[in-house]
Amino acid sequence: MLRAAFFFEPLAPRAISYFLTRRLRELKKRGVISEFKTKIRRLGKFHYKIEVNLDLTAKQTHYVLGELLPNQLKNERR
Repeated sequence: MLRAAFFFEPLAPRAISYFLTRRLRELKKRGVISEFKTKIRRLGKFHYKIEVNLDLTAKQTHYVLGELLPNQLKNERR
């Protein structure tokens, strides 16, 4: 089992890109984001750099930050 993990590990960026892009397309279809671009790079064994560029309106930004960081935003309002 462990050998299989090491064999398929170099293919991980493609899998990550596929699932990330699929999720971002769903958000775009719902109108949560306007546009997106992703870039994933393998730095080393089990280490990756993921860049996500989002185009958002002010209203979309408020929604995304509210969904991603709800506890931190609630604490800042107090």
